[in-house]
Amino acid sequence: MLVGTGVGAFLGAVLAADRTIGEVPAIAGPLPDPPTPGQVLDLSVWTISIQTVPDPTQITMPRLAAFSDSSFQVVSAVQFTAPVDGGVQVGAKYPRSELREMNSDGSPAQWSTTLGRHCMEVVQRISHLPMVKSELVAGQIHDANEYVVLILLKRAELSVKYQGATIGLLDAAYVLGTVFTLRIEATGGFIDVFYNGEQRAHQADVRQGCYFKAGCYTQSNLSKGASPGDYGQVEIISLTIDHTPV
Repeated sequence: MLVGTGVGAFLGAVLAADRTIGEVPAIAGPLPDPPTPGQVLDLSVWTISIQTVPDPTQITMPRLAAFSDSSFQVVSAVQFTAPVDGGVQVGAKYPRSELREMNSDGSPAQWSTTLGRHCMEVVQRISHLPMVKSELVAGQIHDANEYVVLILLKRAELSVKYQGATIGLLDAAYVLGTVFTLRIEATGGFIDVFYNGEQRAHQADVRQGCYFKAGCYTQSNLSKGASPGDYGQVEIISLTIDHTPV
């Protein structure tokens, strides 16, 4: 099953200078100005947490298809913004504007790292970090209880985390605004992470109840000394999920 899509032809110029990330598929017909995220990315198998105060709001389908606000909008990509003083989900420490994978019937996705092949590919750029505790998560695999794999930018170091340890270095000196292609693949009891087409992590992991997340999970808040109004920001140009039997 293939779900998700890239942006329309209006982003072609953005990517023209970097052919390593491939061609951008066009969307049929004109887009409104500006388009909503649901007209740029296929969000049919996602839900998003918007950081309203005092509590986050979950936006699900079908409302998500036409939803847009200052934390989740289209610029030259779909822009995810999570302010340090935003609301926080139960069980979490930090605010997020982050998609959570769903099944096509609207139920939460749950898959195994040992059955089938499960891939998420994202073309994206990280555009802003908070000043205090300058970290954010730009993609992950999660299960029912905890994160499995995180893509973390900490100051300028972009890396893959697994159970608190670094298992792959993606870029030791990432420059904010640089477009990159990330692919996370789980199959046969292993998780592999590819950065601009090169494999950077290979980790054994056997578990059930997994799902993908993509967007901006800011790793700072007011208790860390951050100033109100500061934020993390990620811009996604294309997003694809592929689940296939092996």
